[in-house]
Amino acid sequence: MSFTPQVRSPQNERMTLTGPTRERTIALILYEGFQALDVFGPLDAFDAANALVPGSYRLQLWSIEGEVVRAENGARVVADRGIHANLRPDTLIIPGGCGARSLQLSSTQRKTLVTLASRSRRLVSVCTGAFLAAELTEGSFRIATHWKYADDLRARFPLLRVDADILYVHDGNLWSSAGVTAAIDLALKLIADDLGETVSIACARQLVVHYRRAGDQAQFSEPLQLQQRTKGKFSDLLSWMLANPEADHSVTALSERMDMSVRHLTRRFVQVFGEAPAKFAERIRLDHARTLLMQGLRIEVISASVGFQSADSFRRAFERRFSVSPSIYCQRFGLVESTQTPKTRKY
Repeated sequence: MSFTPQVRSPQNERMTLTGPTRERTIALILYEGFQALDVFGPLDAFDAANALVPGSYRLQLWSIEGEVVRAENGARVVADRGIHANLRPDTLIIPGGCGARSLQLSSTQRKTLVTLASRSRRLVSVCTGAFLAAELTEGSFRIATHWKYADDLRARFPLLRVDADILYVHDGNLWSSAGVTAAIDLALKLIADDLGETVSIACARQLVVHYRRAGDQAQFSEPLQLQQRTKGKFSDLLSWMLANPEADHSVTALSERMDMSVRHLTRRFVQVFGEAPAKFAERIRLDHARTLLMQGLRIEVISASVGFQSADSFRRAFERRFSVSPSIYCQRFGLVESTQTPKTRKY
């Protein structure tokens, strides 16, 4: 099974918005004990795309067994149909859930799912749906899953190259993601491949989520990882710095806030965060700026919002860190600048 996504040019994206569309069947597999958000997160993302480009997707819920299927949270969902070998999905999505780790497929069920997977342009597993996806494929391939169940997946399927540190990954025609919200990131990526970045961005805005995180981004956000490593006064300092990127983060201001001498603050800061205060402050400001760029805000607005003295100094720092200018970064995602003022983050 193999699939190579085609690169879309900005011109093709604009044509996709106005030209005829091809309906693609997106089928989500239901089984007893599935994770509801693993189903309804991607489902709502594709539905948002349909609202923007009508007729793009035909959304279906297919049950392995039984018309009414109970989710892990107890909700009961009525499937559109049961699986059978004559169905032809464009994209077959297997959600996670406690049932995926314990489900014993009959020989008929397994054969049917293998047939559907081989016919699909894309096989997608979400979270512990990787356990079921692994039964439908052969050989060694890279697959993402929730960090909590990665060791179990490796033990059961030793040929797999399990990656528990990323949000989603693509290997052949298999796409896989970590759980819950990562499934929305992956769905937005698939929408971008089908309909272009412009549609995917609009879907993210409609869903009120940050525009698609990169697949190789860690399952734990950097602020969360940092907060897990800190405690006491430095934890409070980190929370304040993250929530107030526009504030004075100079070593003098930070030492006054911590009631320490500049020398002592610098030494302890390096011990806790692994780098000097100035470098650390610039890094979290630029990370926040990248999020604001994805919202289409003007560079002049962003630079002031994250504490840079001028747009030029912001541009230089951004390019130094990400090896691309802010304007080129925006162009790659088809973003249009806005005059809105960003809201302060809270952690």
